[in-house]
Amino acid sequence: MTIALSTEIFSESEWIELINDLSLPPRQAQVIRCILSGLSDKQIASEMQISVAGVRAHISQLFSKFDLQDRHELVLYVFNRFREECRANGCSCFR
Repeated sequence: MTIALSTEIFSESEWIELINDLSLPPRQAQVIRCILSGLSDKQIASEMQISVAGVRAHISQLFSKFDLQDRHELVLYVFNRFREECRANGCSCFR
């Protein structure tokens, strides 16, 4: 992945735990990571070397999977799941 490190929100180990918790296939995980980095559909398509329609299909699948309506809800959902897992594992960063 060529996304700059400065745009990474989660450490690599946090990210792996999160995508496992969310049961995400690799391509859907990559789409979410790109969304969290602020990329547009066109930029995500370029990053993943797929069509914009393909990106939108992945996003629609994510919305359906988590019963969400838009990107904002998706971002909030991902952060809330991370926070829940962090609390469940005794992390003090979100108390």
